[in-house]
Amino acid sequence: MTDASRPAWQSLMGGPGIDRIIPDIQEKLASLLDLLPATATINIQTDAGYVTVSPDWPRRSMDMVDSLVEAIASVRGITHISLQEYR
Repeated sequence: MTDASRPAWQSLMGGPGIDRIIPDIQEKLASLLDLLPATATINIQTDAGYVTVSPDWPRRSMDMVDSLVEAIASVRGITHISLQEYR
């Protein structure tokens, strides 16, 4: 069973302004990604340079996605499946 208080992903952050992203801001960024799960990247400009933030999904989650898509696509009568992001 998965802990509902913890997301299945971790934040992946990088860029020259990374030292400006204090823990409080990291928490707020994680909340944004929780609220907007279709967000692939958040770009932040700081006085020290940019920071890119994205959700980093564990490989097992992506394997599960692939497995579920394959199972749905293999059902008789299903001719196509497409996963799209909300915009």
